[in-house]
Amino acid sequence: WHRTADDKSYLISTSRTHLDPSFINTALGAEEMYWARPLSPPSLQTMLDNSLTLGLYVISPALPPPRSSSSPSSPRTPSPTSNPNSDGAEELQQIGMARFITDFVSTAYLTDVYVLPAHRGGGLGKWLVACCKDVIESLPDLRRAMLMASPGAGERFYEKALGMKAINQKVEHIVPMSRRREL
Repeated sequence: WHRTADDKSYLISTSRTHLDPSFINTALGAEEMYWARPLSPPSLQTMLDNSLTLGLYVISPALPPPRSSSSPSSPRTPSPTSNPNSDGAEELQQIGMARFITDFVSTAYLTDVYVLPAHRGGGLGKWLVACCKDVIESLPDLRRAMLMASPGAGERFYEKALGMKAINQKVEHIVPMSRRREL
């Protein structure tokens, strides 16, 4: 998924190769993600290997290589001491994420939705969640998508954005249950 806003280009991708483990670990330690905590590198890698993670990125255009070490730097001729992407590809800076725990067929649990504070307020979080809806709708045999939301505003947001509803135990004949390890 691509989007341009305020002269910036953004990408949302499910490619694991774009994910920035350092960003993700920092996000897991953010105050807004009170349910999470940073993980050791091996645990973080195992988590990412067993999840479907949508990364939200700012796209920086590729810079041409410097003409020579004596050429002055400019936007069109970067400094030879700068470190642009060596293959000339666009640079991606991760600024957000949303993670599904899923079997890719019948069940999907959405968690860890996060956008850096500096990038909030421009609709990027809503776009990220809309892309999550695309993922949910792309699974033809999905029996249930789930998430935990804050009561009130969070609940209303996910109901509107994803069609989520609080589980009515009498109608659905199920009780959501949880066991939480103290952090």
